[in-house]
Amino acid sequence: MMTHPYPFTRILIPYAGSASAQKALEWAAHLARAGGNAIEKVTLLRVIGGGYLARHIQNVDLRVTRMDQVAAWRRVRQHHLDHEILPLLEEGKRSLQEKGVEAPIETRVAEGKIGEKIIGLAVEEGHNTIVIGRRGLSPVKGLLLGSVTRQVLSLAREMTVFAVGEEVAFNPASPISPLLLPLDGSEPSLAAVRQGAALAQSFRDSNPQLTLLHVIDFALLDTAYADGNTLLGEEGEKILATSRRLLEEAGLQDMVAEKLLAGHPSRVIAGEAAEGHYTLILMGARGLSTLKRLFLGSVSSEVLHQVSRSIVGIIYL
Repeated sequence: MMTHPYPFTRILIPYAGSASAQKALEWAAHLARAGGNAIEKVTLLRVIGGGYLARHIQNVDLRVTRMDQVAAWRRVRQHHLDHEILPLLEEGKRSLQEKGVEAPIETRVAEGKIGEKIIGLAVEEGHNTIVIGRRGLSPVKGLLLGSVTRQVLSLAREMTVFAVGEEVAFNPASPISPLLLPLDGSEPSLAAVRQGAALAQSFRDSNPQLTLLHVIDFALLDTAYADGNTLLGEEGEKILATSRRLLEEAGLQDMVAEKLLAGHPSRVIAGEAAEGHYTLILMGARGLSTLKRLFLGSVSSEVLHQVSRSIVGIIYL
């Protein structure tokens, strides 16, 4: 039996104390406990964004150009740190410890554009996992309002991002089950299968259930039939078989189901997630540029906007 190395060894949790952030904290605690000694560190991060400045701008003399040189501003900022930010982070740290996280837990405070600061710290300190709470914004609102989750997803590289909504519910005894693994045959989707295998091995005693799903895109199906190509089903079977072998090599064959469906990929995945009451959707992100990810979206980001009761984990290579 092949044992997959635990992939979530450095976990970054942007934490603002909201309901979704607390749910993300709970999920991160499960990830950290499952990793055991493999977990190198867990970091709680609070980014002070522009909203805080807007609330306190009336206390600052705008004729002075350097904000950090204004005594009144420094006092307001320090009070905010001492009485709101740092206590919140310490509360989050205690919560993780109470939930059984034994890995070192650090706290960080940063100022600036929230999404950029989250990714910046993740890259600087070598975090391979971000667990972030999210609000249920539509794709249009997410674009126009610049949601933090969307910023993080558009900038992420070489890491896994888990987006956790406040409506997510999971069984503490088996928090990854049932697990949906959408596949497109790409290397990122195979990476998602390997990470799913590592999670399932960590929770093997709870007998987690995994479903491999390949969706034949209607657009490709129409083109294929017009060209006389009827091999898309066979290609889908091959994609499923490759991933099934990975799970069999990990000794998980008794926990795996497969589905081959057709339709609009993100809608089919979201529909399957709702119908099957999946706790976790783990999928790879295709290699879009940052600009394309931000403005055109992708199947993974579309799925994120269409589901509210599942955790969505997206792997970026």
